[in-house]
Amino acid sequence: MKSLLRNMIYSIIIIWYKIAGPPYVLLYRSKLNVAILRAFGANIGKNVMIVPSLTLSSVKYSKGYHNLTVGDNCIIGGNIFLDLSEHITLEEGATLGPGVIIMTHNTYNKNEFLEKKLAHTCGRAPVVIKKGAGIKAGALLIHGVTVGENAVVAGNAVVNRDVPPNTFVAGIPAKIIRNIT
Repeated sequence: MKSLLRNMIYSIIIIWYKIAGPPYVLLYRSKLNVAILRAFGANIGKNVMIVPSLTLSSVKYSKGYHNLTVGDNCIIGGNIFLDLSEHITLEEGATLGPGVIIMTHNTYNKNEFLEKKLAHTCGRAPVVIKKGAGIKAGALLIHGVTVGENAVVAGNAVVNRDVPPNTFVAGIPAKIIRNIT
């Protein structure tokens, strides 16, 4: 009976969002967060845990979460920010610790001077987190990076270039600390 009631409530909430538009912030239990993401185009695998809160940027322009792919057995910790201007992919078993930020674009808000002088930091590109990789609390991933299979990004690290597989990176900007073998 409880399960039937819960499913009915989930359906009502999803219908509401179909009318009002996809939410920018997901504050619900994991199963409802997954259901809402799927209802608006995200590709979500099996056995995925999404802890609230999850903030999703650029949803208004894309009218959904089509730029999000989450593989089987992934964990997305709380207080996460995902910029869906471009595609974000979490492969099987990837984890995001609390407070992780993933950016898929960067500009300097129409400041011509900064955009000219720092052009190499501007643009849009997808972010890929490979199978089994772990992104720890408070890390920031910049547009265009790939975190390799079974790599670990330390808490509060700023990842501005690709992380090789089986490595541990830390720092600002993130640098390889050691190989994991």
